Amino acid sequence: MSENYYLSYFGRVNFNYNKKYFVEGSVRRDGFSGLAKGNKYGTFFGASAMWSISNEKFISDAIGSLFSDIRLKASFGRVGNISAVGDFSSLFLYGSGLYANSATLAFSQAGNADLQWETSDKYDGSLSFSLLKDKIQTEISYYYNNINGLVLSVPQSPSKGIPNNVIPANVGSMYNTGAEISITSYNISKPNFSWTTTLNFSTLKNKVTALAPGVDEILGYTGGLEITNKTVVGQPVGGLFVVETRGVDPETGRRIFVNKAGQEVEFYYEKSGSARWQFKDGSGNAPAISQSSDGKIMGSGIPKIFGGFDNTFTYHSFDLAVNLTYALGFKIYNGTKAGLRDQRWWNNSVEVAETYWKNPGDVTDIAKPFWGDNISNGHNSLPQSSLIEKGDYMKIRSMSAGYTFKKLPSVTGIESIRVYAQVFNLHTFTKYTGSDPEISSNGDSNLSPGVDRNSAPQARTYTMGISVNF
Repeated sequence: MSENYYLSYFGRVNFNYNKKYFVEGSVRRDGFSGLAKGNKYGTFFGASAMWSISNEKFISDAIGSLFSDIRLKASFGRVGNISAVGDFSSLFLYGSGLYANSATLAFSQAGNADLQWETSDKYDGSLSFSLLKDKIQTEISYYYNNINGLVLSVPQSPSKGIPNNVIPANVGSMYNTGAEISITSYNISKPNFSWTTTLNFSTLKNKVTALAPGVDEILGYTGGLEITNKTVVGQPVGGLFVVETRGVDPETGRRIFVNKAGQEVEFYYEKSGSARWQFKDGSGNAPAISQSSDGKIMGSGIPKIFGGFDNTFTYHSFDLAVNLTYALGFKIYNGTKAGLRDQRWWNNSVEVAETYWKNPGDVTDIAKPFWGDNISNGHNSLPQSSLIEKGDYMKIRSMSAGYTFKKLPSVTGIESIRVYAQVFNLHTFTKYTGSDPEISSNGDSNLSPGVDRNSAPQARTYTMGISVNF
């Protein structure tokens, strides 16, 4: 059971002069019960200005009828975020239970009374305009969002005896920056037929700029199985943290790993159950590869480009809408493959049976199988780069079609009836081999994005219905 409350005070002021110059300012004071006394409240504010350029006579005379409704906008705002703070995150908590018939009391959460609001300083600038008598409407924007006091779970030494070995804290800062383009085009506008297109295109660059003093890195975990992500200064938050591999040696059938010195090392797992590491160049045995000493960040689960492409058609009383979304420039750790390729007493995927290494000269990415080998093809103790894939995709997010009956007997009192059918998540265009490139096993986790560990894909949903307007 949980309970919280918010308390806010806010005000806003607007000013415009001659419908050319617009200024707006706002301020608010927000409080959240999950924070300790002295830190509950944060003060946030913003200001924006807009110049309606097309309303200037010297501009309108110069551009003629080609351009219209030209606006230049800029804004700054400091906003607060509390979503990463739980209802009781500031408190030290104990939980009750039973040991046989005896009541127990155990330390269940280490709180942090110093927790505060995350703050984001947002800068935006944009230019919007219309073309061909408002037939094409465009907005081009640039944004910079500097986030301070980021709330993350900071790992603690197990010797402290803290539940889950983490404490939430305002540990550092990062920024997001990029550009956005939005275009709406009224391609055809006739009484019996219309076609409208909307295109959104956004870029995103994320970079961590500071962590807490004495904290060089923050590791992200997936389902208690493995370390899959690492956050360090100078990189995007939650980078995919794995050991580099370079396929399977065609001559030996052994997985080739790369150590921190850049040397290629092969993993040998024998029928007896013994294991050894050997330099690929034949120079002898090598130190065992480990994620902690040889792992590196090899990609980010945060898309660099994303957006949507929508088209709406009407023909007499028929209507059709198609919504596409896309994301590009990001990676996914396909941890599901690690389980499907594991050579312990587990079920394997078909690709293991069809493509595993059999004879010298075979070129494949499935190492020579040995029962009990849970390293060569990926495992929670040694995530590897062979399991990282491009996540680029385009989805038919939704498609709907309908027919509207308008000429109805007045005695019914019904203005119109629309019969429609729609489908969500119709199809995904992608080279990703997992279930769904848009799904992460860790949800919207800041520390562990871009991980697919036995994740269920989004469902395809079909809907049919009737809408009646009186």
